[in-house]
Amino acid sequence: MQRLRIGVDGRPLRNPFTGIGIYTREILARLAKHHDLCVYLDDFRDSGLAEDPPFAATFRSGAKRGLPDPLVVHTLFPRWARKDGVEVFFSPRHHLPALLGNLPTVVTIHDLVWRVAPETMRGANRLLETALMPVALKRADHIIAVSQDTANRLAPYRSRNVHVIHEGARCLPKAPPFSHPRPFFLFVGTKEPRKNLRGVIEGFTRACEGGLPPVDLVLAGSQGWHEPMLDAAIAANDRIIDLGAVNEDVLASLYAGCVGVVMASHYEGFGLPLVEAMQRGKPAIAANAGALAEVAGDAAVLVNPADAHDIARGFLTLGADNQAYSTHAVAAERRASLFSWDHAAERTMAILHAAANR
Repeated sequence: MQRLRIGVDGRPLRNPFTGIGIYTREILARLAKHHDLCVYLDDFRDSGLAEDPPFAATFRSGAKRGLPDPLVVHTLFPRWARKDGVEVFFSPRHHLPALLGNLPTVVTIHDLVWRVAPETMRGANRLLETALMPVALKRADHIIAVSQDTANRLAPYRSRNVHVIHEGARCLPKAPPFSHPRPFFLFVGTKEPRKNLRGVIEGFTRACEGGLPPVDLVLAGSQGWHEPMLDAAIAANDRIIDLGAVNEDVLASLYAGCVGVVMASHYEGFGLPLVEAMQRGKPAIAANAGALAEVAGDAAVLVNPADAHDIARGFLTLGADNQAYSTHAVAAERRASLFSWDHAAERTMAILHAAANR
């Protein structure tokens, strides 16, 4: 396979690190072994990339030029691409710079929150996605969707050259089980309305009232939206422990020690915590539609995210029914092999070659 010179929108690698940042790092780390990467950022600050690059690449940043971020992206990124002689441009996150001319492009779409659940986005982000994603969908030579559900939602905008490539799971450090006095379910994610943490807490509380054995709920994720009512609900139940944002060492320990994960979001484009839990043989409580049901399959108790009673059923099934728990745990171990960053990177490489050789 020919060695390509690939220009990359590297902005997801900046802090705060998100699921799209994980995707970008894992894919680029593998592409860098076989291709020459030119990674472009609007700003190096807070990224750690200048001091400790996660893979071999040429990194360029517009921070020192004092230009607004959009101007860096839409004018300097294309200029750098021409200077570096890149053969294809890869955006791992929804948008493409303007002024790329006839340069072949590939863009990854993780979700369509702006279309499916716009009320769960902050105004500025919603406007950016609404304005820029349709343009990228029209411009890109090839599109990668991280789930079939995401691909299906793209159909009104784009039907050709759309490729479904599932994500993998981070190679988290080996860690002993998290030390906690009781068994616990684990919620991993930012505290924002789309994640439905309020519904998860209500379902967990109902399950506790309905006879759930002494099992706790541990939350791991950044604050996100500040919701006083949500904070009050967490404080009102002494079986809910909020750890806030955690590093990868602690997260690995939480996955190792948990009973299972809970991901009953109203909408997700994929569901990375499900895969990371499955790699450790841990089942899940997951929303019964969309990408979460697609990813979880029979490794999860599928529940209606809009129904706290049904979410409570999920907690009671995995927390009190040993046979059901064993069945889903075995399925989790089996399904884990379906999700691999190595496989995702191989397929991404093939698509980049197809675009470059159009």
